[in-house]
Amino acid sequence: MRRSVLLSLVLAFAPAFAGAQTAPLPTSGGAPTLNVQQQAGLQQLRVRFQQSRLQTRTQLLAALTPAHRAAVANILGQLALTLNPNPGAAAQALDTVLAPSEKQSILNIAAAERANTQTLRQQQKAIFEATLTAAERAQAAQRESQRQAYRQSHPRPIHVPDPGAIVLRTLGSYGSSGRGSFSRT
Repeated sequence: MRRSVLLSLVLAFAPAFAGAQTAPLPTSGGAPTLNVQQQAGLQQLRVRFQQSRLQTRTQLLAALTPAHRAAVANILGQLALTLNPNPGAAAQALDTVLAPSEKQSILNIAAAERANTQTLRQQQKAIFEATLTAAERAQAAQRESQRQAYRQSHPRPIHVPDPGAIVLRTLGSYGSSGRGSFSRT
């Protein structure tokens, strides 16, 4: 369910972001047009997203002892070279290796990144909404109201952040880029 909501959000915002990467969208047919300022704003946000990701990666590496950085590298290497990678087991192995202080640092770093990403997404949304007509804004508000009602009637399970999974998502290419978690076998 969470993926379908995320997919609908991505599809809703995709036309504006695709247009921001190339040329402005045509105005015929009521499609929104991004002006030069909006395109520049979106490009600046993309750079800030990349900088945030790089900063998180740097902070995460700094939070690990040299021995644990080597263990992470070993686990990531094994995961990359196996025919049947099991990211859940790798995350569990990392959780057993990491010291409690490292785990807490990883959780704090991930929480800061989530907060920063949320702020950047709100800024992206504001830039996109500036391209909409009043009627389109009203439709978007209605869809958001429906999403909120759905979320209230279908609560998500409580997500417990996992330091090992965070390390794999941040330093490797395993797991989702969002708040997904690994299944452990």
